[in-house]
Amino acid sequence: MVSSVNAAIALGLQTAKRMYLTTYSASGRSGTVPTWFMVRDGVLYFTTLRASLKARRIKATGRVRVALGAPDGPSFEGHAEWVDNRPDLEQDVLVAYRRKYPLVVPLVMGRFIRKRLASRESVLIRISPAPP
Repeated sequence: MVSSVNAAIALGLQTAKRMYLTTYSASGRSGTVPTWFMVRDGVLYFTTLRASLKARRIKATGRVRVALGAPDGPSFEGHAEWVDNRPDLEQDVLVAYRRKYPLVVPLVMGRFIRKRLASRESVLIRISPAPP
């Protein structure tokens, strides 16, 4: 059973266009939102506005659950954290987004994401899967 779950997660990391990210407040309240993402070395990265609820919850608790492809897709628990001062990773995320979302990012979203990262209105987030 464990190997089939791990295989489903591995496949989801390769094929899913979005993750459904659940973040938790300090009091334990949860909220789930669809989010674009990039995978590198078994770790997920995405960008969001620093003032967003998910960013504030991540800053406060770091606790997340990731479902791949659909809210009921293969999922795992993890720890998320803000990543500052890594323009190399920010650029890698933008390149990955252009490949993964070839219509929306080059035409519209790429410049907004880049501008918000440069102005520090947005932040890069790293999600590491929790140990089994």
